[in-house]
Amino acid sequence: MRNLGRGSRTAFAVTGIPGGTDDVEAALLRTRLIEAAKEFSGRGGPRPLTVTVTNQPPGAAAESGPRAGTAAERAAETEAEAGPDEPSIAQRARRFTASPPLYTFDRLVLPDRTLDQLLRAVHTVEQRRVLFDEWGLREIQPHPGSAINLEGAPGTGKTLAAHALAHRLGRSLIAARASQLESKYHGEGPKNLAALFHAAREQGAVLFLDEADALMSSRFETATHGSEHAVNAMRSEMLTALDSHEGLVVLATNLVTSYDTAFDSRVWHVRFPAPDEAARAGIWRRHLPEALPLAEDVSPEGLAGVDEVTGRDIRRAVIDAAAEVLRTGRPRVGQADLLAAVERIKAGRPCRATSTPMSMSGGSG
Repeated sequence: MRNLGRGSRTAFAVTGIPGGTDDVEAALLRTRLIEAAKEFSGRGGPRPLTVTVTNQPPGAAAESGPRAGTAAERAAETEAEAGPDEPSIAQRARRFTASPPLYTFDRLVLPDRTLDQLLRAVHTVEQRRVLFDEWGLREIQPHPGSAINLEGAPGTGKTLAAHALAHRLGRSLIAARASQLESKYHGEGPKNLAALFHAAREQGAVLFLDEADALMSSRFETATHGSEHAVNAMRSEMLTALDSHEGLVVLATNLVTSYDTAFDSRVWHVRFPAPDEAARAGIWRRHLPEALPLAEDVSPEGLAGVDEVTGRDIRRAVIDAAAEVLRTGRPRVGQADLLAAVERIKAGRPCRATSTPMSMSGGSG
């Protein structure tokens, strides 16, 4: 890597990447080296800056000398300029701000197996010092992070669970969607993703990524267009980020079947089933605040008899029923109001050409 001064601007060039290297992997290597050099120089590093990176034994690189390559290869080597308008990873990370979690485990209604899987992941993070430092597991896992993939139908509690996990750890939460990371400019997406993980590390926050399938779906085996290279670059950056991050990452999706198999061994998959009648009764109870004026006939068990509803549907129904009661000037929310509200929500669902059975759990997120 070389530092080339150009007046008030600084340019970095990465050379020597062997010919025949995968284009996406080569681009990612250049991007990461250049970003690291920019941050180093920005902190007052020496100029000019020349860094040699080698996987050969000491002295071997000097003996072999620089790769000559063909004229075409030398012309294809990438030089990236750090102009005054191009933010560093640290600057990009300021876009992502952590917030206190909104929910606790008391709000979750989940099967015992699902709850146990979540608590196991939290325990690994809570006991990281003992497990990886005192008991030596860092020798086999240098970066002891934990990534949980919450898979389930919309409205079954995945977002609520992410907040509950952060609350259990006593940490704040950075919530982001894949659409926030994308850019019309090739190469920007991986930088934004790296910045997101950087923000989580700097703020000591749990990272929650919704719409994770957009970042973890299968890569193109043969990328022929710039957009396909960009997709592959995002997938590769995501793999690298998960391997090196030492905090808790919570992913959520309702399209887990689209995931690249490379992610399977990097995340714990936790399935959120659709709430059964007993779970629905528990969800109704948790969504009827003490301050809400309820009629004596309100029965969570009776409300739970309405099937094919999720925690999110129940939350919406409670709010809708309360608003309707207030609008009509009545003093209390009754069983009939809640039943009518949940039936309105079910009736208002758009008709789909094909229906997919609900496959997930019990919260309202």
